[in-house]
Amino acid sequence: MQSDFPKCPICSSTAGYEFSGMVGKYAKCLTCSAKWRLLIENQRLTGLTLHELPKNGKALCKVASMNAPLFVAIGQPFDLAFWKNLALDGKICWEHLAKSVDCSFLNCVVKENGESILNSWEGNRVLELPPAMQRTPMAGPARQRPMLQLGALLLTSRRLIWLEKRRTGVWKPVISFQVAKEISLENVKGISGESGDSNTWDALKNVSIVDDSGETLFNLRYGFIELLKPMIEDAVRIRRDEIESERRQDKVHVMLDFSFLKTYMEKGGLIMQVLKCPECGASVSFPNSGNETECSHCGKVIYAQDVFEKVKSLL
Repeated sequence: MQSDFPKCPICSSTAGYEFSGMVGKYAKCLTCSAKWRLLIENQRLTGLTLHELPKNGKALCKVASMNAPLFVAIGQPFDLAFWKNLALDGKICWEHLAKSVDCSFLNCVVKENGESILNSWEGNRVLELPPAMQRTPMAGPARQRPMLQLGALLLTSRRLIWLEKRRTGVWKPVISFQVAKEISLENVKGISGESGDSNTWDALKNVSIVDDSGETLFNLRYGFIELLKPMIEDAVRIRRDEIESERRQDKVHVMLDFSFLKTYMEKGGLIMQVLKCPECGASVSFPNSGNETECSHCGKVIYAQDVFEKVKSLL
């Protein structure tokens, strides 16, 4: 492995590998923690099978030769040429992830303006038992047995939405989903969970998400922390940047005053001495400063920002 791959195929580190298993059956990068099962014939390395995902989020990046994220290669044998020519684009492959979302999850969700669907995980939400259902301390471990709610966790560009799975009807059962909990991405404080390998790929993984309201626990299929955490973190970052951009824009609007508006109009060849009240139609003297003025006739407040929007369309 060291001779064929002096640099890690995924992170390009030269720190080397940790070998384990019978006669060096596995090799693990000391930098990104990606782990491969070595395919050996006649004492020669012929291929690699990705056994554990890297911890740096690279498993979510698109592989050019596959047109899919790297994680889809887990558990599949690939020859040495694949790994030597591995090219990752460095960004999360959101397009591929969004296509895998079950359409039935979307029927119960009302999307906000500009909101997009990113990914989903099926599994359980761990609910706390109400006090009336909790047993006495003498009951032992059974008292700690959690209540599980079947459903799916949906990640959008704005929220994490837990969808409770419901089954109605006896002879012809119908499966539906209902929104049971929402977590705004900007309020996410922490994410933790379990790792896994190719042998436990489709097993449920414990996941903890902490926001302003506290901790929410899930058991999610394909909920590897190496995938779920960087996904949510990237979505949180994008959402917070979006909110900050909106705040900066709002701040600019608030700072806009009549002195700026007067200068702006004069540069456009427009001189205005009076305004017309949008409420009663009375004439209002054009102020020289301030971001608002009041109609002396009806008391209507006239904002510089509103006048600016109308003047801008004229100029």
